[in-house]
Amino acid sequence: MNSTASLPTAPAMTKRSLPPFLLHPSVLVGGLLIATIVLVAIFAPYLGTVDPGRINPGMRLKPPSELAWFGTDLFGRDVYSRAIYGARSSMLIGICVATAALVIGVTIGLVGGYFRWVDAVVMRIMDGLMAIPTFLLAIALVSLTRASIATVVVALTVPEIPRVVRLVRSVVLTVREEPYVEAAISVGTSTPAILFRHLLPSTYAPLMVLGTYICASAILIEAGLSFLGTGLPPEIPSWGNMISEGRTFFQVAPRLVFLPSLFLALTVLGINLLGDGLRDALDPRIAKRM
Repeated sequence: MNSTASLPTAPAMTKRSLPPFLLHPSVLVGGLLIATIVLVAIFAPYLGTVDPGRINPGMRLKPPSELAWFGTDLFGRDVYSRAIYGARSSMLIGICVATAALVIGVTIGLVGGYFRWVDAVVMRIMDGLMAIPTFLLAIALVSLTRASIATVVVALTVPEIPRVVRLVRSVVLTVREEPYVEAAISVGTSTPAILFRHLLPSTYAPLMVLGTYICASAILIEAGLSFLGTGLPPEIPSWGNMISEGRTFFQVAPRLVFLPSLFLALTVLGINLLGDGLRDALDPRIAKRM
């Protein structure tokens, strides 16, 4: 008798045993793009860069060379280095805004959706915030204080909170009528336990998708604010700042606009692809067809 015949064998890895989102091409492509941008931001000092803020008037508007791979800007700063370091600013702002908006919005949405008397007050405030265009509200908040990364994060987080609150509230209003929630209430489960143990898990899937869109939106709006001169200060490398400074010399040196625009487009594309893939994979109606 063969001794190996009685040994249990590991189940073969099949397509059905893999998480659905790993099989979606949008998640793979988007995740690869985002991972690349994040690695570029982390290892920026080791990618052949120089000090992105170093001004050298004698090197202003130089064409690409071995010393400056994408040439220099009107202040003699290395365009390649500023674009690489700009990934740090954009990714930091995008991740911070998405995280802050989700944490604050989830907390308000859970409480507002569970307590009806709180919901009436909270939703009127959220409706008021949503009535103001996101870009104009961000400009107003940034203009009130000194421009910095922290200020931009706060200014971009405030307009995104109502979107999270409305999403969480809609889920809570549906789930709180489920039998298992009513059973938890009947046995005397504490309110925090009901909110965070029974209601919060139902919001994970839509929040993952919404978080990616908030991150992409924050990066785009920050670039727009910097382009208009109301975002990050000029000494901080930012793709929006680079595009704004390079537009004057676009006809003679289009590289000043091309490289930061390429980074910005690829980053937003990657985040949106990741969000689309997660939405398709986490939607039961679509996942059944995968």
